[in-house]
Amino acid sequence: MMALAAVAFTSCEADDDPKLNEPTEFVLNTPPFATQLYDLTPDGVIELTCSQPNYGLTLATTYGVEISMREDFGENLPAPGEEEAPYSVTILPTNPQSAVLQLQESKIAEAICAMRGITSEEEYTEIPAHPLYIRALAHINNQPATKITSNVVTLTQVKGYCAFEAEVFDVLYTPGNSNGWDQNASQQILAYAEGKYRGFVWINGEFKFTNQPDWGGTNYGSGGDGLLDTDGGAGNINMPDTGEGLYFADVDINALTYKLTYISSVGIAGDVNGWSESAPLELEPSADFLTWTYTGDFVDGGFKFVFNKAWTINLGGTFESLELDGANLNSTSGSHTVTLDLTKLPYTASFE
Repeated sequence: MMALAAVAFTSCEADDDPKLNEPTEFVLNTPPFATQLYDLTPDGVIELTCSQPNYGLTLATTYGVEISMREDFGENLPAPGEEEAPYSVTILPTNPQSAVLQLQESKIAEAICAMRGITSEEEYTEIPAHPLYIRALAHINNQPATKITSNVVTLTQVKGYCAFEAEVFDVLYTPGNSNGWDQNASQQILAYAEGKYRGFVWINGEFKFTNQPDWGGTNYGSGGDGLLDTDGGAGNINMPDTGEGLYFADVDINALTYKLTYISSVGIAGDVNGWSESAPLELEPSADFLTWTYTGDFVDGGFKFVFNKAWTINLGGTFESLELDGANLNSTSGSHTVTLDLTKLPYTASFE
């Protein structure tokens, strides 16, 4: 509080004794179409407006929005347990420093699913449009004494859809010739330790590693054989002599080193072949080496994906989220088609 007063004093010399008042007069305005049907969509935006809290000083205010399917926001109920659905969810507007609150409808849909206790697509069921209760939040630098909550506004008809918050990974991007030098179209390699990343990359020319989905972060170019250089003028990393194909990249940004292992074989080892990694069921690659397919007979039991006919690099876990050195995948007897997808994280597979 003293620091805030000092900032205010230097910015307003005419005030001999500036004080940060307890915030007052914070109103969330009812939108003109509050009673209309809000049929939420992945790309839609709902815009609300609020007054600026009166702190007695002109300071940068940060805004948020709390939404609930309960008119009292669950305040008269016991606090939900760790595994129970929340009574309300706080959403950050796309412009948190503006009193014009723009809310992504996708975030509202995610919040509704969370409050309904829905954690997977299999659990989702359609429900009629329902009221949604909204109140605005404001604070200065997240200091408790500056926090204030507005009145509650009701949107009487809101229809959600099945939406879940995207999982955020600590990754490096691999822009290069194979993806048009576009980070968002490139493969990502996942952190497995502090400053260390690994994963599969399709290489058919020069490329770089970056820590952001653009060129505004740290870009890792070639520092020589197996070495990285963060200098802006560093050259691109050359495709290895083994040529175009799928590679397993292992990068250490602390030591500025990298290793690329050419993937010459992707196979299945399991009960179907006596768990022989040296003689696996061989999968066939797509043109970009990022999806691999095998069709044949299986037996009841389990299997894993093995690379280069060895256990050194293998994938297991679940079909929805494959992991290096993960648990065995389940198989059933009969003819099945298995497809391995390495295009993005998490890696996935199907057994049909």
